[in-house]
This record gives sequence, structure tokens and C-alpha cells, in this order.
Amino acid sequence: MIVSEATKSTPDPAGHVPPPRNRPRAPRSQATRRRLLDAGCKLFAERGPHAVTSHAIAAQAGYASGTFYLHFKDKLAVFHELAEEAAAELETRLHSVAEGKTDPVEIVQCQAEALVGFAEDQRELLRIVFHPTGETAEIGSRILERLARGVSARRREAVADGRAPNCSDPDVLAQAIVGMWAHVLAWWAEDPSRASRDAIIRTLTHFQLHGQLHGNRAEAGAPCGLSIGRSESDPTPPEGELSR
Repeated sequence: MIVSEATKSTPDPAGHVPPPRNRPRAPRSQATRRRLLDAGCKLFAERGPHAVTSHAIAAQAGYASGTFYLHFKDKLAVFHELAEEAAAELETRLHSVAEGKTDPVEIVQCQAEALVGFAEDQRELLRIVFHPTGETAEIGSRILERLARGVSARRREAVADGRAPNCSDPDVLAQAIVGMWAHVLAWWAEDPSRASRDAIIRTLTHFQLHGQLHGNRAEAGAPCGLSIGRSESDPTPPEGELSR
């Protein structure tokens, strides 16, 4: 048997043979990594991140702990990747439904439908990312901040293109919108029987377009034509975030 210079070992003066050097590491299977992520998502949603360990994730996926550490440093690395996946998928959905549309009302309604669809398809993922606590709170906050930056950037584009009035700070507006999304969808994902799908879509759309729900009387002096509780039929350009 021929041993290469890269892997052969030489005994030390005491006669001990050290482990071979530069031994190739086992390939990191994408399928294995996916199973670990799915297992982590399930356990985080069921028990809460604080009660989950790296060993539990490995066991749930059907692997030994050593396999887990070939792919992730710790359980927070699993949570972080899940959170990034959630943000990327949601951003893709929001961009896709707005692509090619110019009517702000249609855009906001389509986005509300996309948000609810995401909550239905990724219920466990949404619950842990949009409502993080304890040691995962910082990761969750970074993901919400990432979504808010996207909303703010699209708002600035809409103002520059004349598709939205320049009467509010895009960053503040983005924080308000993303905060509403996170709270409502996490609340609904906990128990979908709390409200119907249509009710969630209708309420998110109305609130984003018209502000608070306080009847149909326009409030005197509301900036840029935005009234608190403006009528659904009011043609005034909406204040909600526009994604293009």
C-alpha cells in the first residue's frame, strides 16, 4: 500500500504515531443539511429555541451529533440560516406579485395575499422568525430590519417615480409596515382559527392603504390627502408601501 506524503504519519521519539495529516473530510451532503434544517425548524416551533439543543436537532433528523457539527457550529447557526431563508423567500414573493403592476391598490392587495400565502405554507418558520424570543431575538430583529430596508428602498423608488406622495419618512413607514406584518402574521400562525384568510388579507390591505380603522370620516388636515379611516373608494393615492 502506498501512503502519500500528505497523509503518512511519522512516529515521534517515544514511538507514538500521530493521526494522519490532511485527511479528507466527509462530503457535506446538501440533503443532510436540509434534513437538519427541517428538524431544527420543527423543534424550534414546538419547544421554543431556548429548549432545543444541537443534539436534539441531530436526533430529530436521524443523525449523530458529529454529523450536526459537520454542518453547523451550534443551534443558533441553524436558526440563523432558517431566518435568512424565510426573509429571502418572503422578499421573493413580495417582489414577484408586484412585478409589472402600477396600480398601488392592486400592489398592496397582492402583497397581502402573498404574506398570507407565506404564513400558510411556512407556518412553523414564520412563527419562530417573526416572533423570536430569548437568545434568538437578535437574529429575528436583524431579519425584520432586513425586510424593513427593502420596504424603505422600494418606497423611495416609488416617491422618485411619482407613484407615491413624499409625505412620510420611508424608514419610519417601513418599520411600521414590517412591524404590522410580523405581529399579525405571527399571531395568526399561532392559531389560524382566530381569523379567516380573507379577513387577514382584507384587514392588512385596508390598514396599509388607509391607516387606522376609525370610520369613513376624513380627518381635517391629514397630510398629503391621507385621512384616518378614509373611505375604501377614496381615489387619493395611498400611504402604504409600494413595491416595484
